[in-house]
Amino acid sequence: MIEVVCGVIYNEHGQVLICRRAKHKSLAGYWEFPGGKIETDELPEQSLSRELLEELGMEVSVQDFIY
Repeated sequence: MIEVVCGVIYNEHGQVLICRRAKHKSLAGYWEFPGGKIETDELPEQSLSRELLEELGMEVSVQDFIY
């Protein structure tokens, strides 16, 4: 089993950020919440912060999470 994280990021107007999958990836063109795989010895919150920085150049602090 591969553990993954995703972020549900919304603004003050209730708009939610979603991303379109790149052409070179599986399911290209489909929409998804940003995120990715949890690396070895990484907490889910750390993984999400890292993935958002790598994928979108966003620095975030995780407020709430659901397992």
